[in-house]
Amino acid sequence: MSLIKLIKASFSGGPFYVKLSRSRVSVKDVASGNFYDDEPLVAISQGEPPLIEAIGTSARSASSVTVNPFSHPRVFVEDFLVAEKVLAHAFLIVSGNKPFRVSPIVVAHVVEKLDGGLTQIEYRVLHELFDNVGARKTYFWEGHELTDDELRAGAYRDSETSSTFSSITDS
Repeated sequence: MSLIKLIKASFSGGPFYVKLSRSRVSVKDVASGNFYDDEPLVAISQGEPPLIEAIGTSARSASSVTVNPFSHPRVFVEDFLVAEKVLAHAFLIVSGNKPFRVSPIVVAHVVEKLDGGLTQIEYRVLHELFDNVGARKTYFWEGHELTDDELRAGAYRDSETSSTFSSITDS
């Protein structure tokens, strides 16, 4: 493999497939196969300033306030800052804790069954969350769970939600 191809491959991996629900956050780097799957829980200390003590299942055993940023009954994202920390943590683990990480393309799939689906405001919140954790571009997928082959082939680019939302945010 030539040096240019090696450099390009290391900076242009496959998309990150992110599946979100009120009880799970799952992130997979399709190129490397690295995977994160855990509860979206964050243990926050009650001191000043408040500090994150644990993220994921380990937050259950921490002796502090435990927050699930996706637990609100009316909207999908209840706490923007905590949701950002959960996603940043997941991206860090999937990236292999490398000092230089790729800004991935993200395919976001909200698998939670919501009455009426996500609103445009919720799409905007999720879009900003992914921007803040380093996504180069975010696509939203609704429907069946995508396979690695579908993700590599870019099937998510045909999503009506993605094209509608992208045209709104890109203008």
